[in-house]
Amino acid sequence: MSMFVLQNARGELVDILNDDLLAYTPTGLGTVFANTYNQYENYFKLSKTTVQQGQMSINILFGDIESHSYQTFTQFATFLAYQPLTLIYTTSAGTWKREARLNALTKTEIGGTTINSVDRLNEQFTLDFINPWYNNKTGTYKTYSQDLNLSIFGKGFFNELGTANRNYIQNSSGANSNVSVRPTVIGGLNTVGSVNSTLTYNSDSIQLTYIGTGTQEWYYSLADSWSDLSDSVLNFDNTYTLSVYVKGTVPGAMLRVSDVFSTPLKINNNSWARLTYTFKFPNLAGDHMSQFYIRLNASNGTDTNATGFTDGQTLLFKQFKLEVSDKATDWITAPEDGVTDKNMDYTYGYMGTHFTNDVNQPLADKAQADKTHLNN
Repeated sequence: MSMFVLQNARGELVDILNDDLLAYTPTGLGTVFANTYNQYENYFKLSKTTVQQGQMSINILFGDIESHSYQTFTQFATFLAYQPLTLIYTTSAGTWKREARLNALTKTEIGGTTINSVDRLNEQFTLDFINPWYNNKTGTYKTYSQDLNLSIFGKGFFNELGTANRNYIQNSSGANSNVSVRPTVIGGLNTVGSVNSTLTYNSDSIQLTYIGTGTQEWYYSLADSWSDLSDSVLNFDNTYTLSVYVKGTVPGAMLRVSDVFSTPLKINNNSWARLTYTFKFPNLAGDHMSQFYIRLNASNGTDTNATGFTDGQTLLFKQFKLEVSDKATDWITAPEDGVTDKNMDYTYGYMGTHFTNDVNQPLADKAQADKTHLNN
């Protein structure tokens, strides 16, 4: 690998360590500083340091044989006419560059040089450096995918986070629920619980197990029957979307607000499916516009009839959400969860946009990091 290469202002490159241009005995490749000191008795305190302009000298033999020497010198002198020059210095430590201008190029005769008498032109070449040594680095900016194990050590207070809307159901996850801490609509509306089934609280969900003859309606109620809408945080003007993750051995599930059912969703016991229902209170049927109830009903999977059930069938659910929206967004906990002072509308939540299928966790469990690194 060549040690010295010169580049002129036209971008032309000349290797000065070969048979045609053989450079040797370079000096001045290092750095010289000019230091200024303040003296106190016999002690000198450094007050200023500046880098002096560097100068490199090197001897060059022109031409691989005597008859080529003058022609090689002429070509090299023409190359040097296009300034500034860049000295490219390559060693095992890498490639470094330094800008320079020509200071001197001696011209003697073959055999008459003062450096060393040989059968070729043997001249001294001097460069004035105009900046320090440098090498080029390529900067690459990379945004990493979300790392679920990377945490932000801190906390924040938010009502809405990322792409997820506010959740109006308290204790909505269904994880580690119990008879006193379970999903309910915010606003003082009591949860009735299950009808025609037993209720089991699992570590990640709530389970209904059917008890009956196969013709009874069975459901889990989020808001008590005939709850007064004026007592809640909900109102007639908004469009709401209700959603919940369900699975089980029952053929299907559906959501119900007062007398209006959502389209039944067929489910299985192997994977969670998200059941959604978008509605507006003035559009509800019957006399239930000012008083209402919200339920998750078991379904035969095709219609709203309470038929086709067998004793012992299950319906499991988790991550209820009631939001002001015309579509379901990612599940998050309600701001009121875990807040003892009900005058405060603050709580832990999630950062980021990946909420689906997460259970209750503190704010600082999600983070996305950006990192800049340099490649040679």
